[in-house]
Parts: sequence; structure tokens; C-alpha cells
Amino acid sequence: PDAVLFYRLGDFYEMFFDDAVKVSKLLDLTLTGRDCGLAERAPMCGVPFHAADTYIAKLVAAGEKVAICEQLTEPKAGKGLVERDVIRVVSAGTLIDEGMLDEKVNNYIACVYKEDDYCSVAWTDITTGEFCAQEFSGAKSVEDAIGHLMKIGAVEIICNEEALLATKNFKEVRHNLLPPFSCYLPWAFNVKHAEKNLLTQFGAVSLAAYGIAAKEGVISAAGALVEYLRETQKHALTNLNTIKLVNREQFMVLDSVAVRNLELVRNNAENKKYGSLLWVLDKTKTAMGARLMYNMLLSPLKSVDQIVYRQQGVAELVNASVARMTIADTLREVKDVERLSGKISNGNFLPRDCVALASSLNALPTLKFQLIGFNSEIVKDIYDGLLDLSDLADLLSAAITPEPPTLMKDGGYIRAGYCKDLDELRALTRDSHQIILDMEASERERTGIKTLKIGYNRVFGYYIEISNSL
Repeated sequence: PDAVLFYRLGDFYEMFFDDAVKVSKLLDLTLTGRDCGLAERAPMCGVPFHAADTYIAKLVAAGEKVAICEQLTEPKAGKGLVERDVIRVVSAGTLIDEGMLDEKVNNYIACVYKEDDYCSVAWTDITTGEFCAQEFSGAKSVEDAIGHLMKIGAVEIICNEEALLATKNFKEVRHNLLPPFSCYLPWAFNVKHAEKNLLTQFGAVSLAAYGIAAKEGVISAAGALVEYLRETQKHALTNLNTIKLVNREQFMVLDSVAVRNLELVRNNAENKKYGSLLWVLDKTKTAMGARLMYNMLLSPLKSVDQIVYRQQGVAELVNASVARMTIADTLREVKDVERLSGKISNGNFLPRDCVALASSLNALPTLKFQLIGFNSEIVKDIYDGLLDLSDLADLLSAAITPEPPTLMKDGGYIRAGYCKDLDELRALTRDSHQIILDMEASERERTGIKTLKIGYNRVFGYYIEISNSL
């Protein structure tokens, strides 16, 4: 009910009534009307189907949600109404189109659950599958939760009613430093219902292995978030298959004031990356590495053992400059595998993504070879964690052409020789005229009828024509 409805009519998505009036102003579209059986014509505006992503991105940037109502059956004359349904709701936290996302920053949607002096936050990036939760307690629990939401840069926030009332007077909310808190369905936060959602999502029989079995606030927040994502995305989001409980004792707590004044990821003058500590340090070669460094800067380690564990690896790589540069060259071939995996889960994986995934997997054996000989524990652990997925890379390379089309509907992305039946069908399409001529010659010879012809029209299709003189 809170979304703009994009209603598919042929080659356009149309909006009606209040949606049309609002969207025509936001997108500077012409407002027209349509007869609808009422005393007055229904206000109406529309956008071309092929350019919808651009308009959706503008609406989401303006703080709107967009419900996409698609045609599920082909329009046929005299066959009644076309079947339609909402296939997805697009909001700031559920964007999956890479053109709308910053590859170097996570796109988090968060859920806040407050009860008494406890406040729990669950957050996820559906494009990467990262799913985390944290709990806060005491008189400053809401303030701490607000600070955490600022730190992770949540772009969409849902919550229960108690959290909505408790946060409305915070300056971060009043001055729009955070997106508006949206009150979600009360029953979604019921701990039993939320636990069932999580167990179904993870394919598990208990939450004990995830460290949240006794943490009812965390279960309520995480379970409600899964409920919201299922409701809006209309599919199972299989890449959300585990949850990480963040322990506040592991990391130094940096509130939004400290992050801003220290210019960790943004400068104070223009609120841009240039001039910040991140700008100085970020020499990463992959989008995954850039996101990891961003999160590391905002969550400094407190454990001396963990700091030394990381520093020993850094020191070893700094001292091995030739090996480090070679590794960096290899990493340039690695694409954003996290978001490629998310595309598979979200059902928008394209042929060119197959090529990108194959390229990334082919780089793994080389990368693993380059890590041989390092002695630090962190580099050894990275080495052990790299799997040989050559079989999958070979399959993708054998099946997909090196330069596939951008859109699936354009076809031609399966490599010739991969599928015999497909090659035959392509040959029929490509050489159809010659095949008909060969068939005509064959039938003349078989029957001895020299006037035999093969013709075609829209009424009968292909037919054999023989003159009356016979």
C-alpha cells in the first residue's frame, strides 16, 4: 500500500490516480487520463518498459518504493483479461540492479526491534548475502543502535512500533541523516514466528549454531527482516543462508560524531571520499576488497591477538613487493563474486555474468600458487580457504560465448558446439531458404513431377504446389 504501482500495459508501465499525479511531478512526465467507468477520467502517466530501470532508480532516490506489476500471460485477442501480479517491490534497501549500486559500498537494509531497555538491529545486503545482527542494552541502547545504523550506512530501515516512537526525536532521524523508520507488521516480530522464518530461511532445525538461540530480540529483528524481504522480493533469497552475531567487545565503538570528525570515510567539507583516511588507504583491486576495507575502518579491532594476526600478514606482503604486485595483477581479473552470487539468488544473472564468474574462478589457481611460501598465519589461512573451482569455470567457458549479448532475449549466448540440438535449430534458422530449396529439388526427383514447388503463405504456412495439368 505504500508503494507506487508500475502496471504493465504492453510496452509501457502505467500509473493511475494518486500514483500518477505524484510520479508525474517527480519525474516530469505528462499527466493524461483514461476512462475507467467513473464520473471523471482516471489520472494516468507512464514510462517505456525498456527504460523503466532509469525511472525506478529516480523514484527510489526520491524515497519512494515501486511495486512492479507484470503481465504473466501473453495478450490474446478475445481471451479475456491478461493475468498480472506484483513480482517485486523495489526500495532503497532492495536494489539489485548493478547500475543503481555503488560497487565499493554495501547496500544495507536494517530492522530495529526495541523492547524495554533492549534494542536489537539486524541488517543485510541482499546483493552479497551478508546478514548480521547486534544487540544493545541499557539506558543508551537506542542511542547506540542509532549510532550503529549511521556507521553501517543503512539505506532503508524497518522497525516495530516501540522502536519507531523511541527514535523519532533523535537528531539523526529529524534531520534525515538516516532514512525514515518504517513501522512493520507487529506479528512479524513475534519471537516464535520470527524463529520459524529464520529456521526456514537457513534450512536448520535450531538457531543454536548461529549463537542467537537465547537472544529473543535478535531473533525478532532478524526474523521480521526475512519476512519483509520475502514479502517484497517474492522469492526465497537463497544467498541469505546464515547470520553473524556481532560482538561489541571485538570492535572499538565509533559513534557517528567520531566517524565524521576523524574523516574516516568521508571528508567534512564535501562529504566525499576524497581526502579521507579511506581515500589514502584504499588501493584495493576488487569491489569485494573495497567493501571489506570500508567496513574494517569503521570497526577497528580491540583484540591484540587479532590485530597482530592481521599486521603480520600486512608486514609480510609489504616486504615482498614483487610478489605483492603480482598478486595485485591477478586480483584485477577477479570480478565481484559476492554480487554475482547474489544475482544468481535474485534471479537476474545474465550471460555476461557467467563470463565474469568464469574469469574470476580461473584466477583462483594462479592466486593460490602466488601465496605459496608465505609464513604469516593470516596468509596461510587465506591460502587454505581458496578452493579449486576449475570444473565450474570450464563449464561456463565451454557453454557461454566470450562476448555474449547484454540481454537474454537477444539470444546467441550459448557457444556453438556446446549443444548439438541447439546447433541444428540454429542451422534451420540460418539456412532455412536453402533447406526449402533442397527439399523442393528432392521432392521433384522423388516424384518425377518437374512442376512441383514449395510455397508459403500466412494462412496455410508451407505447402507443396502441383499444377492442375497433372
